[in-house]
Amino acid sequence: MDSLILNKTDTASQNVLGRTTVNFNSNWRFIKLTQKDGLSKLAFESTDFDDSTWAEISLPHTWNSIDGADGKSGGGEEKEGYYRGLGGYRKTFYFSESKYGGKSVFIEFEGSNTVTELYVNGSFASRHEGGYSAFRFDITSLIKLDSENIFAVKVNNAPTDYIAPITEQGDFTKMGGIYRDVTIIAAEPVHIDLMDFGSSGIYVTPKNISEKHADADVLVKLSNDSAENKLTCVTVNISDMDGCAVISEKQEIFLSANDKSQVEFTMKINDPILWNGTENPYLYTAEITVEADGKTLDGYRQKFGIRTYHIDPENGFFLNGKYLGLHGVNYHQDSFENGWAMTDEQRERDYGIMKEMGCTSVRMAHYQHDQYEYELCDRLGLTVWTEVGIVNKMSADENDSLAVSDKFADNAKQQLTELIRQNYNHPSVIVWGISNELHQMTDEIFGIYTELCRLAKAEDKTRLITFADNQFWGKFLELPTDVVGYNRYFGWYKDAGSAEKFGEWLDSYHGTRDSRPICVSEYGGGGALSQFKDNIDWQADIDPWGERHYQNYQSAMHEKIWAQFAERKYLWSKYIWCMFDFASDGRNEGDTNGQNDKGLVTRERIPKDSFYFYKSVWNDKPMLHLTEKGFSRRGSVVPQIKAYSNADSAELFIDGVSQGIIKRADLDSDFSTVFIWENVKIAEDRESAILVKGFFEDGTILEDKAMWTGIHAEA
Repeated sequence: MDSLILNKTDTASQNVLGRTTVNFNSNWRFIKLTQKDGLSKLAFESTDFDDSTWAEISLPHTWNSIDGADGKSGGGEEKEGYYRGLGGYRKTFYFSESKYGGKSVFIEFEGSNTVTELYVNGSFASRHEGGYSAFRFDITSLIKLDSENIFAVKVNNAPTDYIAPITEQGDFTKMGGIYRDVTIIAAEPVHIDLMDFGSSGIYVTPKNISEKHADADVLVKLSNDSAENKLTCVTVNISDMDGCAVISEKQEIFLSANDKSQVEFTMKINDPILWNGTENPYLYTAEITVEADGKTLDGYRQKFGIRTYHIDPENGFFLNGKYLGLHGVNYHQDSFENGWAMTDEQRERDYGIMKEMGCTSVRMAHYQHDQYEYELCDRLGLTVWTEVGIVNKMSADENDSLAVSDKFADNAKQQLTELIRQNYNHPSVIVWGISNELHQMTDEIFGIYTELCRLAKAEDKTRLITFADNQFWGKFLELPTDVVGYNRYFGWYKDAGSAEKFGEWLDSYHGTRDSRPICVSEYGGGGALSQFKDNIDWQADIDPWGERHYQNYQSAMHEKIWAQFAERKYLWSKYIWCMFDFASDGRNEGDTNGQNDKGLVTRERIPKDSFYFYKSVWNDKPMLHLTEKGFSRRGSVVPQIKAYSNADSAELFIDGVSQGIIKRADLDSDFSTVFIWENVKIAEDRESAILVKGFFEDGTILEDKAMWTGIHAEA
């Protein structure tokens, strides 16, 4: 794998001026508060509670890193195969008068699933409902200075009927815990607003963009937590990627005591350098400072990019006025090392693998992801589809009425507002997703959907709205989004049809049944790393929900599907399901338990053959991969020996004897990178050396090899 090394210049402490940020991840105590052990009513928020027997842990942390990916079993709180219930966290922290006296103090959770309640020194602080966004609590009035303070946090990932994804919906493990970073923030009483749905409080909107100039509207939200009126000065300094000054403006604003306000700037940037995807992911920095009485009270450095885009129903996606082929993957937050409690280094590794393969876009499924992922996409030039967690259902009602919980719409609006405000400034984000595979429809549900679309437009007038559909009929075709994605698994699930029929099916919807620009938001099939078979018959040999997930069928299926996608420019993007195998504890399939194995790469980050197919098509860097290397014992006459390469020609050798040279120019289509030698004989009852060489125009020669043993075929 190519390495991806990014200097983490945008950590919280480096982004802020005039405020204090303290990493709050270490020295926590934790216990599962299970009902079966009688612990769910434990009053551990009390200041005199003894937690000495609890486990010592550090954040990020999830209690489902193991049981959430080992296969379905159990009942009660484990009826989905993994623990969904209450967890308790405790920590002590010393707040000094010299550092925190006179300050407004907040605690920031970057992600905690699903319901989080905080107690400080025995007093209730606040509650957040939703498992995927950042949120902050104001704890100024609850902390004690020059004293140890006791933090107690209750986190509950039990299913609900109103927090999306509701009940047991979603084909992925919903891991519980404080699974992202936690930070203490101390600011002067006059500061950039920290209680704006977890956002930075700063919104940069580039507009009137041309080669000669662009305007940047900068909105800064402010809060005065003091009992005094304040005349403040807000300064915005915009600098380029080298740190050189571009433009600076300042305004005075009067802030009433215990009130909030905002100030707006329109700043002209001459000769702007555009954020241009992977070709040039150029970022500017807006440094905002708030001053009063000659003192800097607060400040923040906000990255942003300048770009335009549009989606044409016939010709696809255009970035800065030029066509850009969007292709990429779906990605779940999940690692084999620690589940959802991922580190930034693991995220860098994963996006490095996407970059190596040649992705130009990523769909962050099926919820808001960690902020660092969006920053990575900004820097790498990957466009982003990001969405809220409405999956399959809005209603838990089993009757025909499909009544929706009274609290569902409010929580969905909260999740959507958090998603947009927290990610507004990322140039990588191109569409806000409202739902995934919704398969319920009533007038009430349609009305809620309409409200969510109106909210998204009110929050952000610059981006498009989308959803991923797998229904394709009736009111699903009328949902008021700008564009749409189709989730369809031709060649995998039997009700879809064979892989060869995908393009024909898309044509039947494009421009006729659906007037919106369409993309494919999910496609693919399972692939077990250890399973191979020659001459596979899809109908007879593939069991989508069972054990037979032959890896070479997965790659052959992707070849057929991509050939059809490449001919259809009207598809504004194509997203493979998915980049990596991930935890889905209800599944037992292929050669794994508790995982969805449709990834191009295993959960342990081992690439499958299909990964190299897309790398050969999407990445111009010279590459060569001999497929089926793990199929080491097979018939002595191999029906196909296949290599993926973007070479000009390739040659196969068996035990040093050439089996012929194939020129890329002679392959079936101009994008094809699939080299196939048919009916090749290898030695029986001993190993044969299989070697393929790729020859490139610049003189580069690459090799890949394997050792296979031919088995005598029974008469």
